[in-house]
Amino acid sequence: MEEVAEKAKHTASDQKEAVIEIKGLKKSFGKKQVLKNINLSVKRGENVVILGRSGTGKSVTIQCVVGMLTPDKGTVKVLGQEVEQLNDRELKELRTKIGFLFQSAALYDSMTVRENLEFALKRVMRVTNQSELNKRVKEMLENVGLPDAAEKMPSDLSGGMRKRIGLARTLIVHPEIMLYDEPTTGLDPITSREISQLILEMQRKYKTTSIIITHDMDCARVVSDRVLIMDDGEYKAEGSFDELSKSKDELVKSYFI
Repeated sequence: MEEVAEKAKHTASDQKEAVIEIKGLKKSFGKKQVLKNINLSVKRGENVVILGRSGTGKSVTIQCVVGMLTPDKGTVKVLGQEVEQLNDRELKELRTKIGFLFQSAALYDSMTVRENLEFALKRVMRVTNQSELNKRVKEMLENVGLPDAAEKMPSDLSGGMRKRIGLARTLIVHPEIMLYDEPTTGLDPITSREISQLILEMQRKYKTTSIIITHDMDCARVVSDRVLIMDDGEYKAEGSFDELSKSKDELVKSYFI
């Protein structure tokens, strides 16, 4: 299958350096302990999927990765830098190397698709030449399969199209790391699979390292090199999608029924 062939390039990932390293991560909100003891190492070029039911702490983990939340205990190291030790300038610089695709795609509703993509280029990469802006916008829209969407408003787009444009806006600045928070939520099965395949294609083309938060098993199967199952603030199982699908553990089995 094509998706299997796409993932074959990661067989040597064990020899690659870790670009995200999380050790002993704990995070509470009031009396509720959301993350109890999280340890995770993600190697360059790897796609790691984190599965879990709502409220298990999946999104909190990646918010700690980008410094949106501060851990109570433990360390989060990204591209060799300990996130909690960075000052505002250093954190801002690190975030230019991390793409974050939100559930809603988070497009600016008052801007056209073109303006949304140009905004990212101008703000992050300081591109001001209009010819260069046009070239990069055109290339990225073609990459996500929406070459004629430049002058459309976000309100004119379907849910799947918004996700594609959100992905385009994130990737147009060439981040080293991509963080996906429920990328297929609210989409029909056919569109969900298209978005999953697009994530895989863009990972191959731009050689990004990715963490994908999802509860969509088809998405997990398509995009993952490795899968972790999260429950009650901890990782309870880890392995390839195929390995976990054969597990006899009751919690793991419940995801594959």
